[in-house]
Amino acid sequence: MMIRKTRRISYAKKAKLQRTRLYTLLIVVFLLFACSIGTLADDGSSRITVIADTGDTLWSICQEYKPADMDLRLYIDKVMYLNQLDNSSLSIGQEIILPLD
Repeated sequence: MMIRKTRRISYAKKAKLQRTRLYTLLIVVFLLFACSIGTLADDGSSRITVIADTGDTLWSICQEYKPADMDLRLYIDKVMYLNQLDNSSLSIGQEIILPLD
């Protein structure tokens, strides 16, 4: 009959191994997150900033800069979403970011 010896790992070694695995996992998650932020920061679209002046309306500004193949109402919705606007009224000196694509 053969006697098998089992190798026991001490609690300290087991805890150290678990910490090492946790730190490795955290580093991998952090690196993946950092890489994804870099790609989200620049989505590849070109934009222009326009400052509203007296008599400017969101409609007139969007009419001038909208892509030729896009409906004006859809472009206005896109601009309002991009600038986090609740309504289409503009103030003098307000900066409006317009996507060019």
